[in-house]
Amino acid sequence: MFLNVIIPGYRASGTILRTIESVLGVGYIYKGDFDVTVVDSSNDNTADVVAESGFKVNLIKLPEQAYPGKARNHGVLNTKGDVLCFIDADAWADRGWLESIHDHLTKHPDVGAVGGPVLNGNPGEGYSQIAHWCEFSGYGPNAPEGKRRVQPTVNVAIRREVFEKYGAFLEDQFGNEDVLLFDRMSKANVQLHFNRLQRVYHRNKTTIDEINKHQYRLGESTGRARVKYDLPGKILTKPGMWVFIPLIKMHLMRWRILTQEKDEFPKFLASWPRVYRAMLWFMHGFREGVKKAKGEKT
Repeated sequence: MFLNVIIPGYRASGTILRTIESVLGVGYIYKGDFDVTVVDSSNDNTADVVAESGFKVNLIKLPEQAYPGKARNHGVLNTKGDVLCFIDADAWADRGWLESIHDHLTKHPDVGAVGGPVLNGNPGEGYSQIAHWCEFSGYGPNAPEGKRRVQPTVNVAIRREVFEKYGAFLEDQFGNEDVLLFDRMSKANVQLHFNRLQRVYHRNKTTIDEINKHQYRLGESTGRARVKYDLPGKILTKPGMWVFIPLIKMHLMRWRILTQEKDEFPKFLASWPRVYRAMLWFMHGFREGVKKAKGEKT
C-alpha cells in the first residue's frame, strides 16, 4: 500500500515546515512506502521555504490563489499511490499518523476512507479553544469510533479508487468540499470510519475578530452548498429558518463537549457568550450564502 500525503498551502511559510516534518521526521513510526506533495498557490515565499528546506517533497506551484479543494485535486492528479492522505498546512501529524491510516485500511478492506481526531495545537494562545470548539467539536480523542458521515479534510485518508469514482473536491468555494464528497460516498454506501489513533494537531485562530470572520466565511459556503446540492440540513435555507442555526449548533456543541470532553465543559460554559456570537456570525454568513446561491440559480 503506497500512501500519498497531500498538503494544500496558501501563505503557509510560517507553518508548512512543521507539517512536512511531522510526516517525514526522523524517528517516526511508519516505515512503509509513501511520499509528500505540497500544492502551493501563495503569493508569498511559501514555495521557496519548502524548496530550500532540504525535505524530500514534490512541490507543485499553482499560478494563482486556489481554494483548498482545487489544490487537493491537483495533488491527486500528480500522484499515483493507493491511498490519498490529506492534512492542512496549519496542522501537524501525530507520530503514528501514517501507520494508523495504513493499519486501519488494511484491517478494514471494505472501508473507503478513514479520519481521526483533530486536536487543538495551540491551546494556550488567545481564544484558540473557542475557535477549536466552533470548528472541530465532535472530532476529539474521545469521539466514538466507527462509521461517520463526514470528516474534516485536515485529517482524512481516502482510497484512490474511491476518490476517483466519487470525487473530486469542489473547487469554486472555500469550505464544504469535504461534506459534498462524503455525502456522495454515503449515498453510494461507501464507508467512512473514525479512528482515534489517527491524530493531527491544528493551529487555530486566536482572536475573536479572526474567529468571527472565519465562521462567517464557513457559514457562507455552507449556505451556498445547501442551496446548490442535495445535502442534509437543506431545510434551513427556507425563508426564516436560518434563525435556528445558532441554537442548533450550540446545542450540538454543548452535547459533544459534555459527552466526549467533560473536562472542557466548565470552560465552555464560561465562554458561552463568545461562542454564541461566533455562531451568529456563521448564521449571517449562511444567510448571505443562501442569497447568493439563489441569485446564481435565477
